[in-house]
Amino acid sequence: MDQYSEAEVRKALTPYHSRIRGAIVAGFAEWLAVAECRAMNGFPPILYPRTVTNYVFDAIARNARSILGSDSTVRVLDETQTVKFCFRDVVVGRFKKGDDDHLGQNIPTQAVLDFVDPQQSLPGFPPAAAKVEFVWATDELGTEIESMLVVARDRERLLWSYPIDDAAESGSSGIVVLPRPSRADHDEPLIKPKVASKKDAAGE
Repeated sequence: MDQYSEAEVRKALTPYHSRIRGAIVAGFAEWLAVAECRAMNGFPPILYPRTVTNYVFDAIARNARSILGSDSTVRVLDETQTVKFCFRDVVVGRFKKGDDDHLGQNIPTQAVLDFVDPQQSLPGFPPAAAKVEFVWATDELGTEIESMLVVARDRERLLWSYPIDDAAESGSSGIVVLPRPSRADHDEPLIKPKVASKKDAAGE
């Protein structure tokens, strides 16, 4: 197959789209719950954006391993700082937070350079397998997932991408709003005092 054919990759990944999306949504929802817990306990805001990115990646990776790892058509390769997924020996994918160009954010290690170079094959994976990133991005406030894309790249150049969020299936805006508790939810007491009726007040 053409290593970077969007049509072939989309066809190969279609059975997994909902689970890929689910791993991202679940991982980000975990971070929102942690952030809410921190705020409720008076902890100061996180200083460095990379801390949040690392936490979300860890949560997404754990969820993806759980959601996809039991599927016999998916091979999971755990590495020191990342995890890769091979779908039916046709597509190799990894999860990344996206930058302004919709490319995964990377530290340019040799392993990263090999992954984003279409001419380089990956040890342990079929040489002809397409290499893609499952890229997620948030709104400016970091409270909503704004997009989830399958992205093919040639080093720093975007080859093509397509959405795997709800917009691709329902024609919606593509913004995924995740439920999370608000402070107002905790201001109301869990047990309300019983209000005496007029009959009780009269001593009847």
